[in-house]
Amino acid sequence: MKLPHNPTPAASSTSVPAGDAEGMMPAEALSTLSSVFDQEAESLLSSSAVIQKVLDCLPSVVGYWDNTLKNRLANKAYEAWFGVEASQLRGKYIWELLGDELYRLNLPHIEGALRGEPQTFERIIPNADSSCSRHSLTNYIPDVRDGEVKGFFVLLTDISAIKKAEAVLRGSEERFRSVVQDQTEVISRLRADGTYIFVNDVYCRFFGKTEQEMIGSTWKPVVYAEDLQRVVDELAMLSFANPVVMIENRVLSATGAVHWMQFSNRGIFDEHGQLTEIQSVGRDISDRKRAEEEVQKLAYKDPLTGLSNRRLMLDRLGIALATSARSMQYGALLFLDLDKFKVINDTQGHGDGDLLLIEVAKRITACVREIDTVARQGGDEFVVLVERLGESLEEASRTAAKIAETIRLALAEPYKINNVHIHSSSSIGVSLFCGHDKDVDELIKRADMAMYQAKDGGRNRTRFFDPQMQELVEVRATLESDLHNALETDQFELHYQLQVDHENKPIGAEALIRWVHPQRGMISPAHFIPVAEESALILNIGDWVLDEACRQIALWSNNAKMCDLVLAVNISAQQFKQTHFVDQVIAAIHKHGIDPSRLKLELTESVALDDITDVIAKKNLLRQTVGVTLSLDDFGTGFSSLSYLKRLPLDQIKIDQSFVRDITTDKSDAVMVKTIIDMAQNFSLNVIAEGVETEAQLAFLKQHECKAYQGYLFSKPLPIEQFDALMHDYAQHGNITKLV
Repeated sequence: MKLPHNPTPAASSTSVPAGDAEGMMPAEALSTLSSVFDQEAESLLSSSAVIQKVLDCLPSVVGYWDNTLKNRLANKAYEAWFGVEASQLRGKYIWELLGDELYRLNLPHIEGALRGEPQTFERIIPNADSSCSRHSLTNYIPDVRDGEVKGFFVLLTDISAIKKAEAVLRGSEERFRSVVQDQTEVISRLRADGTYIFVNDVYCRFFGKTEQEMIGSTWKPVVYAEDLQRVVDELAMLSFANPVVMIENRVLSATGAVHWMQFSNRGIFDEHGQLTEIQSVGRDISDRKRAEEEVQKLAYKDPLTGLSNRRLMLDRLGIALATSARSMQYGALLFLDLDKFKVINDTQGHGDGDLLLIEVAKRITACVREIDTVARQGGDEFVVLVERLGESLEEASRTAAKIAETIRLALAEPYKINNVHIHSSSSIGVSLFCGHDKDVDELIKRADMAMYQAKDGGRNRTRFFDPQMQELVEVRATLESDLHNALETDQFELHYQLQVDHENKPIGAEALIRWVHPQRGMISPAHFIPVAEESALILNIGDWVLDEACRQIALWSNNAKMCDLVLAVNISAQQFKQTHFVDQVIAAIHKHGIDPSRLKLELTESVALDDITDVIAKKNLLRQTVGVTLSLDDFGTGFSSLSYLKRLPLDQIKIDQSFVRDITTDKSDAVMVKTIIDMAQNFSLNVIAEGVETEAQLAFLKQHECKAYQGYLFSKPLPIEQFDALMHDYAQHGNITKLV
């Protein structure tokens, strides 16, 4: 039989789709019906009260039309929809049920079903009583058996309520959009993952983006970087019990300007209490924040200089004392007063006096670290809070004195105020603290008293409240002053400690600086080298040592007994880091006309590892181009590793005396020394051991193939006259150990 409009049924191997959508015929039921038809037991189906009763209970329309488009099955819902009883419908053609117009609309889907293609579409179907129309979701499900389409099931579901709800929702969204678009606030809706679902026009204009650009993107790029983590943390506080979170944070507008915004964020949660959406309304509070900052500034800042005021300083000082109590690190309070400021104020006028105070504030701030606090106490008085000065009282006092001296010198420089040069100075009082040994008021009182002691002592100076600290500072200041004088008046001299080989023959010496003070006598390097390093005098001292060593090598070159000695010179970190260090070495060698191979430069491990690329470059120049010998001093005490030892262009490593001292009694030291010797040999490096004081130590070193030694067993460091005499005696006796 041909369909009207000649629809041609096509065979298909498509199976009945499985599915169980709400209100639709279960797939299992359709499968059962297919088997019934497969048995061609239509009469059985018609008479089956059980199956018919099940179908009649379904709210959806369920029917079956064979490939001639005759109805073979219909449930009771047909009567409500089409006004035809199921019993009357059986055997009728589908167009008799649908009518011409609905049949014409459905015909393409009917043809598709008869080709074995499942069909799903929506239709508005008038009720049988013409009261209203139903919006249906129609499914045609092909009945394919043995490769042939026998017919198709019809499943009609009433979705009128859904469509009405969608219409209401659309209207609601349109009303919502019209409302929010008229607002001045930035309004957005976001998914739980932070991506935008909706943004209003104000939002788009503020951030310079279109709605299309915003939807699907995340909120994070618009937030000021420093506030981002805080906003993330605060949004994480949204919960079913706490559905609203207010956040104030900075954002970047379309112009790149930073604005303060206040966002009210309301969470939307599902039936399980899980966050699904966030509704956010934000308003610009930049003006309010600026006003608050001004109030804060008036409350905690000095209006003239912009420094912290007394109130803020007291707060910071209280916090510093508590922090110091936990860390047990020292801090210091510096109390400054400008000398003769009243005279300047009276002669130059208060306007210039204020300008001077502003400049003083800038200079003090430039002298301290970011962690330190500078405050104006009032008038011409300033306070500096210095923290984290270390756990050593002596170290803390030195650092505090250095900072105070830096400030004092900076404030003593001339000022140019309104084209007039003004000279001023300051008196500084210092009080150290550690933990809660003093309260805030007591600490300020002590620093103030120390400042008045500085004024009474002649102004333009620094005084510590603690006499012991003052003494330490004065001793160091005197030592630094004497060091300057020592360089100018040739108070330094080199002492030489002999180095010998495995046959006890002299092979060289180490040059060690000594300071012969005209009043205090011999001063140990342990006392003056740290001061020299802190004051940068170490550079001048290092230059002197290098020049003096080269001069001595030149003198030995004229002595047949000493012309082969190699002289080792210690190089400080600051000296080696100078960009022109290699040029300095070359200049000293050329100045005295010496064989560069007789000069050995010793660097500690810490210096070698500080900037290994720079060290390698300089050492390559010194070793390969100049011909100077290079030694790694105190090996094993630092960060010894094969990786850097392999890369460094070395000639020798020196075993530190701390390992040599106990090699005959301490198994660990013995293993360490043997390991260092083996390592050096594997890298084709010479080894020298320092601190050799006993025959037993010497025997151990010789046994393990260390072939160079230095220590009191052979000679203590000697002035040049005594060293020359030692070499002369060696030439006479031939055994150095019998001469010491």
